[in-house]
Amino acid sequence: MKERKLKLADLKQRAATETALLAVRLPGQTMKEIRDVARTLNIRMRALVFALLNEGLDAYEASPSAAKSARRRSSR
Repeated sequence: MKERKLKLADLKQRAATETALLAVRLPGQTMKEIRDVARTLNIRMRALVFALLNEGLDAYEASPSAAKSARRRSSR
């Protein structure tokens, strides 16, 4: 199955949609305040993704199969 690459326009549309959804959930706030919330959530989400990626990498490096392949590479 071929994965579709996201284009810049797709990313901008997704960001606009998410900001609009926040505007509905945060009535009475200015757009600047809503964008600040969106930016904060985005930063937190990126931090979570990086943490999960790092945990996955640590788990892979600690696995027996990764240790075997590392030994094989170093013995060449």
